[in-house]
Amino acid sequence: MSPRRTDPKSKPQTPTRRIPDWLIAVGIGVAVVIGVVVLFTLQTPQAAPRASGVTSAGKTKGDPNAKLDLVVFSDFK
Repeated sequence: MSPRRTDPKSKPQTPTRRIPDWLIAVGIGVAVVIGVVVLFTLQTPQAAPRASGVTSAGKTKGDPNAKLDLVVFSDFK
């Protein structure tokens, strides 16, 4: 065969630019780490606001003989 003739069944070789596999793996790893950090940041409980009159020892200010109705609902299933 002469250099000008090519096999009609073969396709011409076109240069392709592939992203290396290690670069894809690094990109996926970075995305997973960022996702985990975002999820843990969103799920971190915030400190509950403290009621006025409650000290750090758990004692309250006010009349110790005040009328108090405490209603507790619970469901143990």
